[in-house]
Amino acid sequence: MSRKFGLRIAGAIGLVAVLCVAGWYGFLAWSRTKVRAEVDAVFAGIRDTGAKASFTEASFDPREMGVTVTGISILSPDGSARLKVDRLSARGGERPHDRRVAVDALDLDGVEIALTGEAAAGGTITYTLPQVMIDRYNGPMTLIAAGEGNGPFGALRVALRQLASTTAAKVTIPEAHGRIAPAGAAPAEIAYRNLAAEGINAGIIRSLLVDSITFAFTPPPEPAPAGAAQGQTAPVKAAPGRVTAQVDGFVAAQIDTAPLLLMTQPGGPSGKAAETYGRIYGKVVTGPYKVTQENGPSHGAQSVLLENVAIRPASFDAQRVAALDALSRKAPNLSLEDSRRLAELSRDLVGGIAFTTVAISNATTEQQGEKGKVATARLEGLANGVLDGATFEGVEGVTPGGGAAKMARLAVRQLDFNQLARLSAEADAPSPLSALVLFKVLSGVELKGLEVPYGEGQQSNEPVKVGTFALSWGGSLGALPSYFDFTLADVSGPITADDGEPFTYLVQAGITRATISMGLKAAYDINDRTLTIAPVTTEVKDAFRVNLESALVDVPDAAFTDAAGFLAALPVVTAGPVKVTLTDLGLARLMFAQLAAAAGVSEDAYRNEVVALAEGFADELKTVSPDAASVGAAVVAFLRKPGTLTVTATPKGRVPLLALAGSDDPSVVLEAFSFSATATAP
Repeated sequence: MSRKFGLRIAGAIGLVAVLCVAGWYGFLAWSRTKVRAEVDAVFAGIRDTGAKASFTEASFDPREMGVTVTGISILSPDGSARLKVDRLSARGGERPHDRRVAVDALDLDGVEIALTGEAAAGGTITYTLPQVMIDRYNGPMTLIAAGEGNGPFGALRVALRQLASTTAAKVTIPEAHGRIAPAGAAPAEIAYRNLAAEGINAGIIRSLLVDSITFAFTPPPEPAPAGAAQGQTAPVKAAPGRVTAQVDGFVAAQIDTAPLLLMTQPGGPSGKAAETYGRIYGKVVTGPYKVTQENGPSHGAQSVLLENVAIRPASFDAQRVAALDALSRKAPNLSLEDSRRLAELSRDLVGGIAFTTVAISNATTEQQGEKGKVATARLEGLANGVLDGATFEGVEGVTPGGGAAKMARLAVRQLDFNQLARLSAEADAPSPLSALVLFKVLSGVELKGLEVPYGEGQQSNEPVKVGTFALSWGGSLGALPSYFDFTLADVSGPITADDGEPFTYLVQAGITRATISMGLKAAYDINDRTLTIAPVTTEVKDAFRVNLESALVDVPDAAFTDAAGFLAALPVVTAGPVKVTLTDLGLARLMFAQLAAAAGVSEDAYRNEVVALAEGFADELKTVSPDAASVGAAVVAFLRKPGTLTVTATPKGRVPLLALAGSDDPSVVLEAFSFSATATAP
């Protein structure tokens, strides 16, 4: 190869290289021009809506098929919503169409969103996001749907409408800061760290994870007491301290924002969907959280669980929410009409929420030396304003003086907030008739393992203990329950001689604590028209036990309709058989021993004297009632060897209950009933 030919080839290669470089830069220049024109067109379309929109620079990177736009600024037509983005970078994208873009990756730096005026409830709302990373984004070119920020729910509606028009594989936000400054109130601040959302599709989010959430605000001062407005001197209250809260770990799954978006609909939610529960969370789990107020209480918990949380959008229209907020700010200085209205609004909002489970573990609270802890708090099945049940386990508390209280379990069944609101709307205090609503407020309470401080002086450290307290009722005949079940078991506490009989005998025997149990069951049989009251029991440990069984006959079912029906039914109700059983558990021995000692005689001599008196009294009654002989013999046998005494009274015919209850003549009872008795030695 000649040198000349070689130079020609080299020159050709160099020329090609120069042409390639020139072509490359020429392409870049063309792309920059082209992309700026495209971005200009997008921003011009935004300005066509009446908004102000501008950017500083737009560039194109052909290696990554990426577009970068800097200095973005968008202001809504009414000036209430503003968006600023320092830098927007889109890679692997398609040409924007109709102000929408689809890209493989969308990164934003220096994002600031600000809302003012009605969109922010008369104040300002500002969010800053230093960095946002979105994978496989398809949605609006901008972060605010211009012109949609008006109304009481404007700020929320802007975000939800944006989300409803967006799809993305994943959104990652390392940190976000918000500042909410309501009109005439101290600002609140909120911050998120390491937020990641996956599976975003038209308002639905498959999962949302946040490493931590912090929140701080200052509560509004309490309103002056009503008396202060009438010239009275009101007590000076310290300004409320700032409240700070932190949640370490938040995970939500199966999120659907459609019910929330419907809730923010201008003019209020409407349509069938607005009246139906719409699920917004399938499941939410948090890590530890703590809420602390300066010079005030602090609260915390190890974790929170929520399952199947739903709302009825129509229950949260803007007017209702605003009215509730206004009344809450006036409390406790509310007029009678305001109190009724507050009860109604609270009922409507509770009725607009539904869930299957809310559970909190290891909850704690502390204020001015008082400490409390709940190992588990669980709410089950809220819908239409009725909670299926609430359970609290492992409750502990300490008073500033060092007194300790604890409770193993508290359970409430069928709590009806609708009936509770009705009862709370009563004028001053519920009337006896309106108080019957209490039977509809809930259907049962159970308490176990309660221990509370009690007493003074030497007994100040002696707790009162309750083994079991259980109360339930129900029935579908009307306002009054047709069955009732009450149990109070193993209630113990310190006793003194001042407590009277039978505790006097126990104290003199050296017993310093007494244990009491009680119970009552009642059930109505609609077929037999009989209300059975059995058993009714009372027991004092180491003393005695009394058991009663009785029935009311000819009871019409209308007696359970309401209070008026009950009163109207009384004249036709008749008494059924009654059986009373007395069992000695040690009291008789204590009494004979102590009374004999007080009389200065032996216990046997004193017992024989009491038996002789009983025999004489029984002989006198024989002339009044032929049943007295058998009853007297049983009583005498019981006194000789105290064990179990059973007395049964059986109606001789129809015995009207009102006539029996209204008579103070013992002979009426003796004429209306036949009696029998038995005694069993221990």
